[in-house]
Amino acid sequence: MRKNRGQFMRKLAGAMLALCLLAAASFPAFGASEEKPDGTDTLTVEEYELLKTGSSRERVDVLCKKESAALVVTLRSESLMTEDIKKSDISIRKEKDSYRISGSPSVKIISKKEDNLTFQIRFSKITYNGKAPDFGFQVKYKGTGMESIPVHIDITEAEESSGGRDSREDGTGQPVIRVERVGELQPVQAGEKIELKLRVTNTSRDSDVEDLTVSMNPDPALYLLDQTNSVYVKRLDTGESREIHVHMQVGPELSGASLSLEVESKFSYSSSGGLTSGTCSQKIMVPVKGNSALGQPLLDISHVGDPGVVRAGQEFTTVVRIQNTSQNRAASNLVMTVEPGEQIGLGEPEDTRLLGELGPGQAAEVPIRLKAAGELSQTASQMVGISLKFEYDGGKGAVQAAASEKIVIHTQKSGGKCAVPTPNIIVRNYSYGGEVTAGQVFDLEMEIANTSASVPAENILMTLDTGEGLSINSSSNTIYIPSLAPSAAETKQVKVQALFQSKLQSPKMEISFKYEYMDQGERKQNSTAEKIAIPVYQPDRLEIQTPELGEEVRVNEETAISIPYVNKGRGQIYNVEAKLQGEVDALQKNLNLGNFESGKSGTIDFIVTPRQEGTFEGSVKLIYEDEAANVKELEIPVQFEALPEEIPDFSQEEEFKNAEKNKGFPWIFLGGGAAAALTGGFWALRNKRKKAQEFLTETQEEWQDE
Repeated sequence: MRKNRGQFMRKLAGAMLALCLLAAASFPAFGASEEKPDGTDTLTVEEYELLKTGSSRERVDVLCKKESAALVVTLRSESLMTEDIKKSDISIRKEKDSYRISGSPSVKIISKKEDNLTFQIRFSKITYNGKAPDFGFQVKYKGTGMESIPVHIDITEAEESSGGRDSREDGTGQPVIRVERVGELQPVQAGEKIELKLRVTNTSRDSDVEDLTVSMNPDPALYLLDQTNSVYVKRLDTGESREIHVHMQVGPELSGASLSLEVESKFSYSSSGGLTSGTCSQKIMVPVKGNSALGQPLLDISHVGDPGVVRAGQEFTTVVRIQNTSQNRAASNLVMTVEPGEQIGLGEPEDTRLLGELGPGQAAEVPIRLKAAGELSQTASQMVGISLKFEYDGGKGAVQAAASEKIVIHTQKSGGKCAVPTPNIIVRNYSYGGEVTAGQVFDLEMEIANTSASVPAENILMTLDTGEGLSINSSSNTIYIPSLAPSAAETKQVKVQALFQSKLQSPKMEISFKYEYMDQGERKQNSTAEKIAIPVYQPDRLEIQTPELGEEVRVNEETAISIPYVNKGRGQIYNVEAKLQGEVDALQKNLNLGNFESGKSGTIDFIVTPRQEGTFEGSVKLIYEDEAANVKELEIPVQFEALPEEIPDFSQEEEFKNAEKNKGFPWIFLGGGAAAALTGGFWALRNKRKKAQEFLTETQEEWQDE
């Protein structure tokens, strides 16, 4: 009874242990990522700390909308040891979510050499927008070939905003970047160098801008002296300003009262939980000094009463400044006309003002009453035209003249629904299986992605234009994708054949997309296109034939080993090198033969001298590079039989001398030159017994005939 009871208890304990192991396998530890496919690592979130910005200890208990903090995340690798990775190999890329980061994250390895890799990532400043608390980023080990590892952290300290999105934030549209001249700029003259100080301001009260690039496009009479026409400002928070300097030179020929500098700002800002691109364009005026070639006074029109950002339906007053830059001529009967834009109307009953006379150097400031339309487009600015008509003394009476300019009014939509950002379809990644050679059929795999974080793309028509060098194999060049959700991606694969080409090149394939999307209930169409390149290499066809040697190979005698070759490929092969391997003396065992172009043929020759008789077994190793810079090797076996060294027999020579002494050689019939030639030929062939005997026999027969 006790024995059965003991067996029962042992079986029960084993079953409970099996259940515990099964449960442990079914429920991973806190923060563990999902199991990754081969070729990737698995990272476990050990812990995270939310600290006050600039502090290394003080924790943040609650993170509300628009508030910032520092985030420190500790990660542990499941497959890599500390010695496998250096700190510089760890790359961090932030994903689009409810947080905006400032600056670059830093990495610190905290594990010991013999332990699993454990490191900390510090985000010095993250700003929460009040939506989902999930914080996401990707970790990449550079140089390992591993895939990026996504990491997601649920920051429990972040409090989601009640009531959904902030209506003011979503209703303002893109931020307006205002660029204005700083300080007073004196009128310029031909050939003068000037420094223009510009103030760049983010006028938005809701949205910061990132990756801000300010580009200058000057009037043809102005020349930039800086190395580039763009200034990278990087980031401007709401209401923040930054000053930039532009160095220019005035050209030799001037016409008109002023010159202009077009300023374009390109940036990114947060919209619908993701980053959206925005642009603003403005014009900076540069007044011109003196008179034109015709003696006409030059009138400078500038905008000095900037009303700021104008909202829909707003009435406002702005001020236009008109200055006569001439030093000796007056402008009389001056009339100014205001030409309103599409969405900026005139708030006064008359559009014309009589300003009278402006003497040399004098200026007048004219206030203008304007009104914005009830519905404003998403364009960041509107233009209002100012035209002038006047008279001046041309020396032979009054001459009529005119001048015109446009002033910029910054606008920002304040009511109604915003137009949704246009989704873009791109080829995020593509692969073709490594090296592609001419004539090969390969699988081209493309990852098609929708860049919009909020708008789906529908009825996507993808067209592949292969051009020269590539051809679609066994399928159409058009692919249909029913839809792509926001931020979604889909992989498509086509079979492509690389065609033979006359030279090494990377043929390009143009990929275009046509698709539809919904904007406030209205169906709109859009199209995008991009090009990808695929390097195609010509396959090498270097043909090597059997080595050739002389009829006899004897010890201590030189002989040639000749290896015929021909390059039958359509491309060159490069840096050809031949190495003779084996125990044999040679003039050169290593030969550098250079490049073999297509169709080239010849022989690779080694001059060898065997020092011992018997069978020689060696090889010639041929090393070269193909068009893809791949190093290739060929080994050609070489075998020959070295015969014993031939020792000359001088007895025949003695017999020849005795015979001639008895018979008498007819030296008188041979000239001195012939005798010398005969003697030299004899001594040249003395080492060959067989040939020497034949020579003596033939000579004796000739003497007897004579």
